[in-house]
Amino acid sequence: MESKYSPLILALVFLILFFVFIIKNENANNPSQKTNKVSVSQTFHLASHKGWSNDLQTIVWNQEKNYYDIYFLHSVDGATDPFGPNGQDWTHTTTKDFITYSKQETAIPAKGGDPKEGWHSAWTGSVVTDSQGISGIQNEEPVAYFTGLMDDGSQAIYASASNDKGASFTNSLKDGKPLLTKEQSYNGKDFRDPYVFHFKDKLLMYVAEGNALGVYQSQDGINWTKADSKGDSKILPETFFKGRNWQNNAPIECPVLKTMTTTDGQDKQVLFFGAKDTASGETTGTYYTVGHLDGNGLFIADTGTKRLDQGSDYYGANFTGSNRIEESNHNLISLGWVGNWNYFTSGIHSDQEAKSDFLKTIGFYATPRQLQLDKDGIIQSAPLYKNEQLTLKNQNGNISSQRPLTSDNRKPWIDKSHNQNANGLLDLAEKNSAGYYQLHFSNIKKEGGYIYIDIWQGSDYVKIAYQITSGTYQVSAYAAELNNSMDGSQTASSYYYDGLLGNGQGYKADSHYKETDNITITLITDNRSLEIFFPNGQTYTLARFNTSGRQDVKVFSTQKDLLLNLKIYDVHS
Repeated sequence: MESKYSPLILALVFLILFFVFIIKNENANNPSQKTNKVSVSQTFHLASHKGWSNDLQTIVWNQEKNYYDIYFLHSVDGATDPFGPNGQDWTHTTTKDFITYSKQETAIPAKGGDPKEGWHSAWTGSVVTDSQGISGIQNEEPVAYFTGLMDDGSQAIYASASNDKGASFTNSLKDGKPLLTKEQSYNGKDFRDPYVFHFKDKLLMYVAEGNALGVYQSQDGINWTKADSKGDSKILPETFFKGRNWQNNAPIECPVLKTMTTTDGQDKQVLFFGAKDTASGETTGTYYTVGHLDGNGLFIADTGTKRLDQGSDYYGANFTGSNRIEESNHNLISLGWVGNWNYFTSGIHSDQEAKSDFLKTIGFYATPRQLQLDKDGIIQSAPLYKNEQLTLKNQNGNISSQRPLTSDNRKPWIDKSHNQNANGLLDLAEKNSAGYYQLHFSNIKKEGGYIYIDIWQGSDYVKIAYQITSGTYQVSAYAAELNNSMDGSQTASSYYYDGLLGNGQGYKADSHYKETDNITITLITDNRSLEIFFPNGQTYTLARFNTSGRQDVKVFSTQKDLLLNLKIYDVHS
């Protein structure tokens, strides 16, 4: 029997389908809130899902669960008040491929421990996965050592063990009271970022103390004394900053010590840390010094200090690798925070008119990198992505000044935007802001000159000027979203724009790449970051702030006969 409601039901179905069609088309023409959020954050890099985030804590391979545990600092108060009343916590996520990440959960709460002597904000530290010898630990669960702010604002060292294989650290050691306090500090104030590892038959802890690293030892992971009982037990700038001038560069932060095997088979200790070198024109960044340990476990430098990434926005980095200093690593995986305190907390807009509300969710991280130590004590970095994670989308060979590649099929032209005549090679408009670009330049003449690479996003830009024969290069950038800071000033915008060279010149660096016949420059771009990789493993990272999700890519050269082979890849899991 036919239902009397059939025509009505059919009419309702038709109306529903019609409205679904209308809504889909409306969304296609007007990006949704979700779409905007994607361009505000990252596409294939780790980023905070909510609130502010900065330093990486540790990257741990979880053998049992077949993924990496990653921890980073986080604040629910957001980017406009990262040290707000709710304090900072440790956030945990996992990944198998460094492209997709699990749900972000709290690993160490912002407030905890003893009611009177506990912490009111959890800052940087480290995770010891091999907890053998640490008092009171069952089933060899990992232990986190971290900085905590006490009730009076002073810095102290705490420890908490995990009960869930590293997902969180809720079992406070020593009843949630400090293991060490600022009274041991070199300057009596800075006492943070403990890095703990096994050395011989004990545990050692390196602590950042302003102008020095303090070194402490323990037999049980709870009670700590000076590692050098007959001396100050401090590592001073002439050691950790060897060959450089430490004046006006304090504080040292985020120490990490790993043993690495060089490409010719030597085992070396490598001390990584955060600092700056204003005399060398370098803002805050991650540095490393290669050396060895004395009998007490204090670091002794064998080489001069070098910068791990030459860019303005690679800080709070951390690494994989063994907790036992006697166990060497042929390579390490590293992640760094894409950020700079000079302009990240002053207020960031989502529009180029700089009139929008300030963004609360800010926190993103660089491309995962594989690090190797060469025979000369220089670390070489390469993107970690595997071939199966890269899909070739575009390839164009033999691009030249007479055969330029442009979105508008332009004839050969001369560009004058870099204060000298340069031959146009490439001008691609409205490309996705997330991409992996390989630019191979050949037929290079020995007369020198420049290769210019410009990335534009509306009025925002990043400009790279590479000097062919010397390997030196200059990076300048502008971001309209940094204008009109929370205090109404242009201080943050100016710091990003001026760099340390001033007058919008940004920064100058030396890739140390001396091959003049050809060069492949790799650019990895995402909504919030741009990274440059040179063939010899040197890198440069800087933050971006545009939210359009689009970019224009331009390449010029002062050499008329230069050839360009371009490959553009999508990065995916």
